[in-house]
Amino acid sequence: MINISSILILLGAGALIALIGVLAGAFVMFRGTKSVPGENMFGGVPKGQVFSITDPLEDEPKEQSEAEKLLLEKTNKFLKVFSGGVDK
Repeated sequence: MINISSILILLGAGALIALIGVLAGAFVMFRGTKSVPGENMFGGVPKGQVFSITDPLEDEPKEQSEAEKLLLEKTNKFLKVFSGGVDK
């Protein structure tokens, strides 16, 4: 037969499991909203720099072709609709 002490123990264990779940969920939500880009869940912000290869052609000025100029003009005309006709 189940006595009152075993019922209280089971209720306490259930409450403890529920509390651990709530705290774990709160921790995950806190880390998800307050973290910076590249930060690990438990490790913090990574140290060092990101490895990247510079492109020497990226710094050179590029000539726009007629197709690119036309596309840029059409894009600006399209975006004017959303800005109320005001140039930015």
